Amino acid sequence: MSDDTQQKAEPAQEQAHDASDVAPVATVAGGVLGAFFDELEMTEDLKDKAGKLRALVLGDGVMAETAIRAILFPDAI
Repeated sequence: MSDDTQQKAEPAQEQAHDASDVAPVATVAGGVLGAFFDELEMTEDLKDKAGKLRALVLGDGVMAETAIRAILFPDAI
């Protein structure tokens, strides 16, 4: 490999390495659900439950209907 070719290859390798240093991007579903829970927090009736739902769904990864119902309707249990 000539010196000119080697010099051209090195910046490309450096760029690829720099791209891997970037923090991982959250999933699309996590972004959509996060925005949904943000909107819930601004709703007068649901703002106290939005944090619990966010923790359940995004934190614990639970999407079970019974768990969500328990947060939304605690008196029904």
